Amino acid sequence: MDAERQPVANEAIGDAVETSAASGELPAAVRPRTTGWVMLICGAIGLLASFMLTLESFHYLENPNASLVCDISVLVTCTPAMNSSAGSLFGFPNVIVGLISFTLVLVAGALEVGEVRLPRWFYLGLQFGLIVAACMITYFQWFIGFQLQALCIWCSIIWLATIPLVVLVTCANLARGRFGAAATRAGIAIASWAWVIIAVWYIAVTGLVLAGMWDAIRLSML
Repeated sequence: MDAERQPVANEAIGDAVETSAASGELPAAVRPRTTGWVMLICGAIGLLASFMLTLESFHYLENPNASLVCDISVLVTCTPAMNSSAGSLFGFPNVIVGLISFTLVLVAGALEVGEVRLPRWFYLGLQFGLIVAACMITYFQWFIGFQLQALCIWCSIIWLATIPLVVLVTCANLARGRFGAAATRAGIAIASWAWVIIAVWYIAVTGLVLAGMWDAIRLSML
């Protein structure tokens, strides 16, 4: 009987926390409209970058000798990334994942801004997807810095959009009771530092890529 009541209890707790969020009792970073706007803006940025990278991929396939828009210099170019094994982690171009994922985020963000409540399973699925996305971009950042030593502009924009999504959606899921009541307090505490975490993450990524590309940068300046 207790096992049968647990999901109902968790759902009731989630409803109460969501009501508190709507009334403004949660930190600003994890309130529905804030999270919704972040999803909407970051989803649009990520989708645009994925679309541009897709166009560049088609352009390259049509003419491998063509100069792409993102090929700015020997240090800033997307061609090596597109041709690398890291550019197709699942056996097909990563941009396909980006197009689908950012479209879902964009739609979910628009619904959240409009205060349309989505089911709990959707946010849990979104959380899983963001964890995978965080792992992917971290690996790609290392690969670009230490293996390719050439920065991909469109990839960097995708990282720029993904990091706030990972941090704020995770904080919102915790603080709004989607992982259970026990995680709510931790989510609220972390949410107060959400923007600091995002800034530190950006700095860490910049340092990682620069550390990997340092020799290439130094040689280009000689």
